[in-house]
Amino acid sequence: MTISSSKSKATKLATNNQHEAINMAKGITTVTQIEKALRQVKQTGEQVVIPLAAHKGLELRIRPSSDDVTATFRHRYKHPYTAKRPYMTLGEYPYMTLEQARDAHRANMSLLSQSIDPMTHREQQRIAQAAAMNNGFADVAHQWLADKTSNQKNVPALQTVKEWQRFIKFAVDEWGKTPIRDITPPMVLELCRNLQSDRIDTGRRVRSTCERIFAFAVGKGLIESNPAFEIKGLMLTAKTVHQHAITSPVPFAQLLKDIDALKDSNERTALQLIALLFTRGGDTVAVKWCDIDFDAAVWTLIPQKGQGRSDMVDELIIPLPKQAIAILKEQHKKTGMYEHVFHTHRTRKTQHTNIEKLSVTLSTMNNGRYKGKHVPHGFRASALTMIQEQLGYAHHLPDIQLGHTVKDNNGAAYNRAKFISERTEMLQKWADYQDELRTGTSVIRADFKNKKEQQA
Repeated sequence: MTISSSKSKATKLATNNQHEAINMAKGITTVTQIEKALRQVKQTGEQVVIPLAAHKGLELRIRPSSDDVTATFRHRYKHPYTAKRPYMTLGEYPYMTLEQARDAHRANMSLLSQSIDPMTHREQQRIAQAAAMNNGFADVAHQWLADKTSNQKNVPALQTVKEWQRFIKFAVDEWGKTPIRDITPPMVLELCRNLQSDRIDTGRRVRSTCERIFAFAVGKGLIESNPAFEIKGLMLTAKTVHQHAITSPVPFAQLLKDIDALKDSNERTALQLIALLFTRGGDTVAVKWCDIDFDAAVWTLIPQKGQGRSDMVDELIIPLPKQAIAILKEQHKKTGMYEHVFHTHRTRKTQHTNIEKLSVTLSTMNNGRYKGKHVPHGFRASALTMIQEQLGYAHHLPDIQLGHTVKDNNGAAYNRAKFISERTEMLQKWADYQDELRTGTSVIRADFKNKKEQQA
């Protein structure tokens, strides 16, 4: 190679480097330019800041770092209010690409056109994302449950809380820490319909519980809509199955005799009271002596299932017929020193007889005669039917005694306090009627619609 040719190549290389330097000053336009700049900084060990062409304020800062270099995209802009010119770090090359840096710059310029500071906006998004991670479905569900059980003036029944916990578990197992805002109607529908494949009612009740949790989240500002409410009409429905109940006088008379024939126990006494007063089994076994006023012959009841329900009263005064008073006074001799009427040492949590014990007693007595025919809750249907058909009372009186919010023809709820005297008379006649059934002296005015049941 001649000396002249070597000089020519050197001159050409110098010219190319000069042109490249001029291009760099105008701004980076390609990845190749970035890679070359990285190599130069690695060789020289000097930091450089290179603008990106056609993107005002967007630049790439390259700094030496140990045996390597780091390159960071930054955006310097004019603050919409303070007029200061802060630097906003966008991301590190090559993890943020050249095109992604340009997109971030365009997004920032769009915010600035709306007088929104990009760094403030990014911090708000970070906080919102962190909040979303702290507001996973499980966390919100537990917050809702704590809120529902914290009101000492309206504490839900223990059994109700257990049911909520069971339904919540299905959803928590499915979504867990998933941010509640990310749960969509199709996700809720998939969970509930999967449950309905073999448990239709469970799927419906899980959806209902989730609807309450999502409503709580809406109220807290965590989400804007309720995904469980939106799929309400898409759930499968099942045919209503009523509780087993004997509603004809002859078999009901035999039922009363069989209960009386049981050995003396909390279960027998509780069933006798339910037959007279047709209260719910859970309310009956949980009754406390402080709720009973022997002088006034009334029981002031706070229905366990009446709390928070528009179709039921939240308090009920139950007149006690003389037969119920006699039963309670006998029971007082055995448990009067305790808090609960049906006190037992066998259950540690409740300190009173369990509702399941009543069901077992009914289904097993008289060699299983009443299994599949009558349950503790069935006494409510028995009373509602026979008080009307046999004693001739209007429907609203026994219905008020059931604790329902019965309405008149104008849609206004009956004032249950007005009917205490009427219900006192009704319950006494109902108790007397049961005594007549036991002795066979009652006048039965059945229309014989249920001949099979009467012959059972």
